[in-house]
Amino acid sequence: MAISSRLESLRTSLRTRILALVGIMLALGALLLSFAAWEYAKVAARDAYDKLLIGGAVQIAENVYVQGGVVALDPPAAAFSTLSAYDLVFYRVTDPRGVVVAGYDDLAKGVGGAALHRGVVLRDGTYQGQPVRIAALGKQLEDAGGGWAEIVLAQTMRAREALAWDLTTKAVALIAVMSLLGLLATALSLGLAFSPLTRLEGEIAGRRPDDLRPIQVSPPREVRALVGAIDGFMRRLEERIVMMQRFIADAAHQIRTPLAAIDAEAELLSDELDDPARMDPLRNRIADVGRLASQLLDHAMVLHRMETARLQPVELNALAKSVLAQTVPLSLEREVSITFVPAPGEVTIAGDPISLREAIANLIHNAVVHGARARLAVEVGGDQAHAVVTVGDDGPGIPDGERERLCAPFQRGEGSHGSGLGLAIAAEVARAHGGGIRFETREGLFRVSLVLAVGPTREA
Repeated sequence: MAISSRLESLRTSLRTRILALVGIMLALGALLLSFAAWEYAKVAARDAYDKLLIGGAVQIAENVYVQGGVVALDPPAAAFSTLSAYDLVFYRVTDPRGVVVAGYDDLAKGVGGAALHRGVVLRDGTYQGQPVRIAALGKQLEDAGGGWAEIVLAQTMRAREALAWDLTTKAVALIAVMSLLGLLATALSLGLAFSPLTRLEGEIAGRRPDDLRPIQVSPPREVRALVGAIDGFMRRLEERIVMMQRFIADAAHQIRTPLAAIDAEAELLSDELDDPARMDPLRNRIADVGRLASQLLDHAMVLHRMETARLQPVELNALAKSVLAQTVPLSLEREVSITFVPAPGEVTIAGDPISLREAIANLIHNAVVHGARARLAVEVGGDQAHAVVTVGDDGPGIPDGERERLCAPFQRGEGSHGSGLGLAIAAEVARAHGGGIRFETREGLFRVSLVLAVGPTREA
């Protein structure tokens, strides 16, 4: 999953796309330049060795002479030594009668023709199964009646190919280095170009969710419109959040006030009836509606505060004791033994006291209404990493298969008439504080524990 996520990030990265495009263009350019370098190296090697070959043929021609009416050759050792450093060298000297006076009889017969009288003739050929480069020229011999001697010099092509490969290898190495430098320069340029965006990302990512001030980083001209759009969006978002907070407060007042009035009217009406118990279902229904409305608003409030509330030190012993005193009714239909077991010392965490109060209150309310038959216990404990507030009762508890489901909003247990939000609120508050909800049965009590991280879980 992590690898696929990384690959998807690379595919959607603008920097990666630009680098890939530049890399492809540089690679194509390097291939074309390498091919051009190879062609140029072959031409350069051919020209260089052709000049040596022509020079050798001319030296042989200069050493051809007539003595006693016979054409003879004094082989130029220096020329042959230069030409045969890497290659095999073959030559042939033919007198005006067509008789070979020196060299190989079968070397390049019939080459040049009348063109030899005008200068050196160059051509490619094959001799003894090897490709050779041939230089041929004619020399007019005055002492032999003005006839023409034919001089042919051939050289194998290994040295030419070696020189061409050497030139190409050096050129390709230079092209590769320049391409890599170009790609590196592109990467550095992209880093400099995107650095303002990185600073913008850092400022936005480092803000608290409720920090909707305009962006402070001065953007480059190319992204000013984008930054302006983000600032405008945050301004509109802040206005909507203020409206939502006002709506929650107004809705709480507008819903709870009529319900309280209806409950009071039902109380008065029950006093006038012969059997006041007949009003109990209505009063219970009014209480359920009031509880549902309250929890809906509390749920919205908790979700909002999870992102916006500033964390502050919260001492859980005092908080849990206060919530227990306020949540348990003064009188119950049954005798319930209520105990509170604080931690030996102070248990202080960085959290949102309002959300924590709401979560603990919901756990206690669930235990009173749906669980406790004769015992209710609230306990505070924990260790260096986590603090735990546990609410236990001697009721039937929650089956293992139902526990995860009942932590989702609006999920009710079998036979329950509650809102289905109590455990959901507690679970969301626990997650926002780096912990979770834990269920267990121990010492005859079904226990629901609110596990909270001791350290801050988001920027304060």
